[in-house]
Amino acid sequence: MRVRQLIRQLPGVVGAASVAAAGLVLGVGAPAAAAPPTLAVEMLCGALDVRWTSDPLDDSVEPVGTVVLRNDVVVEEFTMVGSGFHRYGAADGDLFVIRRAGERDTPPVPFRAPDGCTGTPVLEVSADNGCTGLELTLTNRGTTAVDGLLLVTADTFPAGETLAPVPPGTTELAFALPDGTAYQLITGPFALDAPTWMTGTYAPPADCDASSPPQTPGATPTPGASLPATPGTPTVAATPGGGGSAGGELPVTGAAGIAYAVGGVVLVAAGLALLAGVRRRRIRFVSGGDR
Repeated sequence: MRVRQLIRQLPGVVGAASVAAAGLVLGVGAPAAAAPPTLAVEMLCGALDVRWTSDPLDDSVEPVGTVVLRNDVVVEEFTMVGSGFHRYGAADGDLFVIRRAGERDTPPVPFRAPDGCTGTPVLEVSADNGCTGLELTLTNRGTTAVDGLLLVTADTFPAGETLAPVPPGTTELAFALPDGTAYQLITGPFALDAPTWMTGTYAPPADCDASSPPQTPGATPTPGASLPATPGTPTVAATPGGGGSAGGELPVTGAAGIAYAVGGVVLVAAGLALLAGVRRRRIRFVSGGDR
């Protein structure tokens, strides 16, 4: 009779154990909250310094795709990882926004040069991909020519190609580049902390006619291939256990992680309650002679 009783109790025990196991899996297996590197900015004479720091022992800090905008124009796209800095050319009144995947955009940061800072470029830069090369539009809002600009590609790294002084007003330049050429416009001479005005990779538009004549106004042809690495991208320390990149899916964090943990606890409690109920139940078998 005890064998029959155990057989009848078996489904309840198995069900309770299954619920409890599912709760443990959800509770223990819930992804840990991932955090991006800590961000800070500093205003220098003629440049905005963007710095990020990560604890190399904190595995929850993930690489994060980052876009930097100056006056609503994309200046650079890169993956923020570990600890490091990027420096961007800036003038009074420029508005910077830092956009990181999975995070809210930073509030616009209005640039203000430190006291005593004079003679720095007052420059706006935009870039377009033309059918035969890179097209730069440089707007000098100052009263004197902007000198010392370098366009750096693989073939000119690290010396770069020196641009002619940019007079007040708007200047348009064209540079013949092969498809896939990475470029960086900086205030020279080249150094890891040189202020960057624009970075990108040239790619001709899809509707270009292969027979289009080359563009020549204000241009110095610059052959080159993709840069092995974008200049001016120092990395002080890498974060172990990283995973993820710009445009990819980010780990479950914040409210989603809490929901996993709460769900796990609820299922564990339900499983234990079912198991206790099964143990308390008693089934009595009566033989024919006892009736």
